[in-house]
Amino acid sequence: MILAIIILAVLICLFLTIQYSLFLPPVKGLPILMYHKVSLDSNDALTVSVENLERQFKYFSEHNYINLPLGQIIDKSNVKLPKRVFVLTFDDAYLNNLDYLYPLLQKYNYHVTIMLPVGFIGKTNEWDGGSEPLMDYEQLLSMDSRYVSFGLHTYNHASIKTMDIAAIAADIEKCKRELNDHGIKFLPVLAYPYGRFPKDEGKKEAFFELLKTSGIVCGMRIGNKINKWPLRDRYEVRRIHIKGDESFWKFKTRIRKGHVKML
Repeated sequence: MILAIIILAVLICLFLTIQYSLFLPPVKGLPILMYHKVSLDSNDALTVSVENLERQFKYFSEHNYINLPLGQIIDKSNVKLPKRVFVLTFDDAYLNNLDYLYPLLQKYNYHVTIMLPVGFIGKTNEWDGGSEPLMDYEQLLSMDSRYVSFGLHTYNHASIKTMDIAAIAADIEKCKRELNDHGIKFLPVLAYPYGRFPKDEGKKEAFFELLKTSGIVCGMRIGNKINKWPLRDRYEVRRIHIKGDESFWKFKTRIRKGHVKML
């Protein structure tokens, strides 16, 4: 009986260690969180409910986390990070961000950078066959810059990994031109759709050089890791994907340690 209890305890500890990195210390650095949609009452891999999002924001507030706007850190390397810090980013500019995220930003005095798939502004998420509305230019402009800034997410939400360098250059310039034409101020950051970018060393070097000459100072993948500070690889900045269908324990593990192992 005692042996069975010991074995069970060992198995539980092993599970928690694998699943939640239970006995590993928090990782020092800069966690940049990536979200997509907010729903009134549903959760899935790309959607977090208002209730769960507010629970997360309340956790940050109650545990003295500092929310840093992305614009404050992307071109700085000599800033000393607070002990507990996080950056908020949302991809795709869904209308539900205005309906449900924006009021919470105002309530908690937090700032988010929304990554814009410029060619779909005012349309729907056609790139994945969906019909969910995205904000239009008037709605984007209606949000206070104290709470919201914008970044690039390509023009057609296409995978940069499959595009040639000339096409990527044209895409970036098209994004910049259209946003400027509509009076949208944006940060010189590019969030890679699907987190993908060229990995072949030759093309990767050319891609990063293109970003530099295009004035892009920060390129963002996924990676689900906390970034070491100061940032080293500014075109491979990692974001942590926060999923609505994961437990609150996993959320707390992600913001403290980054990666959560999935069994």
